[in-house]
Amino acid sequence: MAAPRLNKAVLILGTVQLVESLAIALPISFFPNYVISLGASVASVGLFTSSFMMAYAILSPKMGRLVDEYGRKQIMMLGIFGDVVFGVLTGLVPDWRWLLVIRVINGAVSSGAMLASETLLIDLVTPQKRGEAAGFIMSMSMIGRNIGPVFGGAIQWFVLSRGYTELMSYRIPYFVDSALAAVALAVIYFYIKEPERSRRNNTGLEGEKKELPKIEWTQPLKVLFLNSFIAGIGVGFIIPIMVLFYTDKFNMDPVGIGTIISLSGFIGLLASYIAGRYSDKLGRKPLIAFGNYSSRLAGLILPFTASITQAGIVVSVRSLGFNISMPAFRALRADLVQPEVRGRMFGLFGTAFTAGSVIGPIIGTWIYDTYRFSVFNVLGLQVPGYGIPFFINGILGILSTTMIMLLVEEPKGEDVAPQFAEI
Repeated sequence: MAAPRLNKAVLILGTVQLVESLAIALPISFFPNYVISLGASVASVGLFTSSFMMAYAILSPKMGRLVDEYGRKQIMMLGIFGDVVFGVLTGLVPDWRWLLVIRVINGAVSSGAMLASETLLIDLVTPQKRGEAAGFIMSMSMIGRNIGPVFGGAIQWFVLSRGYTELMSYRIPYFVDSALAAVALAVIYFYIKEPERSRRNNTGLEGEKKELPKIEWTQPLKVLFLNSFIAGIGVGFIIPIMVLFYTDKFNMDPVGIGTIISLSGFIGLLASYIAGRYSDKLGRKPLIAFGNYSSRLAGLILPFTASITQAGIVVSVRSLGFNISMPAFRALRADLVQPEVRGRMFGLFGTAFTAGSVIGPIIGTWIYDTYRFSVFNVLGLQVPGYGIPFFINGILGILSTTMIMLLVEEPKGEDVAPQFAEI
């Protein structure tokens, strides 16, 4: 008899994730131009992205506490309502100063929505379905992130083609962004029911508030926390220099670069869901090892590719490996974190990853710019300087994955964190 598939609530939550990811990714293709059109300098564009991420990183632990204290659905709805409001305000700002303020506040409320969503997902499935559920949500999120920039760019082009000013063409998509977030909010309100025992995790039998339990930093959690930080550095290291790499090595235009990045992203869509399911059957660590090691090795090889085709294949393998490992990593984390502290722990993991993704671009782009035109002779092998960020990223990833393999024991049976707290 076949095992039952994901329940209706998880499928709905996945749809919400798709809509939210689509809304978040919608302005990517024109956001820098919008910032500049509001009077900011080109050099300051990165500040607007970093401000959002820093607010997210700093406030994630606090938002995680609220998720544990007041419930998943309530905080999730408040966060998405904030996305609706601040999306509209982003489209109405008179200058870059107001935009910067709104980006900071939006980063804070978005952390609440994302943490509550991730925590609620774990509450909605049994431990035996965590990998599959994580893979499904990742796949839906990736669909939204890949479609979003194209959709947003199409809206911006349509508004401009109708005779509106360029500035107005940047503003209108944010109203569409807010409308999509409003749809997600309505779906959550009407169709997602937070499990009763989830809402009672930190209340007594009569509904009285209990003091939130302290977080116990076990060795496995410390290792996963460090791994989250290194993973964030890795993402930040590579994303901003990938475009420079394709331009410097192959003289590619933006269309070609975008095509390779999008195709490699879509390759990982199905892999996330399938890998998540297999992590429920085979265990978390085998999928983490296979995905991470293959992804990091592909990153080490990438600077030595001799053609666009070779680079495209290697990047696809890298993306595939990443998407194989992540559902298993998230499921392992959920297996180790007790339900009473899920919000706070997931918030701390989010802070670690986001902090790494803020630091990564700063270090990665500096290293790339410093050595991009250098060539080093290593044991007779000509090593290009622009490959140094890829080498550092790959080595860090291999070391952090090896730490998981050696220092984290995958919980079994009664040692797996339960779906709900004992009342």
